[in-house]
Amino acid sequence: MSPLFAALPPGDLPTHAYVAPTGVHATAPLAVLQATRETTHTVTAGDTVYDIAARYDVSPRALVRANSLPDGGRWIMPGARLRIPVGGDTDVAPAASAPAPSSGSEKGGSASSGGASSGGTVTVRGGDTLTDIAARHGVSVADIARANDLQDTRLIYPGQELRLGGAAPEADRSRPEPLDRPYDETTIGDHRAGEAVPDTFLHYRYGDGIARSAAANRDYLAGTEVPSRAAVRELIVRTSERHGVDPTLMLALSYQESGWNHRAVSPANAIGAMQVIPSSGQWASGLVGRELNLLDPEDNVTAGVVIMRTLLRSADTTDEAIGGYYQGLASVRQHGLFADTRQYVRNITYFQTTL
Repeated sequence: MSPLFAALPPGDLPTHAYVAPTGVHATAPLAVLQATRETTHTVTAGDTVYDIAARYDVSPRALVRANSLPDGGRWIMPGARLRIPVGGDTDVAPAASAPAPSSGSEKGGSASSGGASSGGTVTVRGGDTLTDIAARHGVSVADIARANDLQDTRLIYPGQELRLGGAAPEADRSRPEPLDRPYDETTIGDHRAGEAVPDTFLHYRYGDGIARSAAANRDYLAGTEVPSRAAVRELIVRTSERHGVDPTLMLALSYQESGWNHRAVSPANAIGAMQVIPSSGQWASGLVGRELNLLDPEDNVTAGVVIMRTLLRSADTTDEAIGGYYQGLASVRQHGLFADTRQYVRNITYFQTTL
């Protein structure tokens, strides 16, 4: 969802500027398949370039280049066939009996093949998965997950510091105090000031206050209980039916935005399964007549559903409404659907029939 205007009332929508989308693609650890000869991969729902590259032990850059993928390969459609380059340059080292030497982004030395007891830390880089990191340092995904108390091994983000072994400190396992509203630019204060937090998505960069707020919200959700993806799916269906919105549309939209993952927070501070920013959450609160807390799964889904309901009532077509969730309805009316927005709409339409 465009963080500045995708969820504003139609009469208040600005008539210019396009802001980057805020959907988050989790990178799932996958078994590595060496590409020893020319081969192809058929894209399935949920695949990302990083996932596929990790699976065949090639670099995302080589995969993008081999298939002339636009926009860094962000838009790949289920059913598309991708050529896997043979001997392509790799950004990640294959698993080995000895660990890779530590680099400037790693602290405390690299882990040995014993892993869990050797300690050390590593800073996540763009495109990393836990499988990549475990292979580089001769430890298992389970070792890293246990050392960092990761509830979902798919969710790591650039700039995050991970321990390579050992047990998670007791303080890290404690649950944070409940928040009744997410952090935003007006409430973040000096929290995480001066820290290196993710502030870019694709080629878009967000301000310091937004990026720090997003990091704080991400930290909070990482430490609190959230529903499973299956539970989020059921919640979306119930909420959509209650508000008179097609559940298949909302399931598809949430899957595209977050993979039904409530812990997802983008660098633009789009939060939760529906990827709603705080200002849009405030507007959605007015639509339902009560304060919505986007950190709460039910409130987050409610916000996304009522926002989409309003877009459907305001737009001329369903495609325009879907595009409005991503690009902003005023921008759609003024400029039409941008190329990446058209792809976004196609993805949603496809997921409506396949999920």
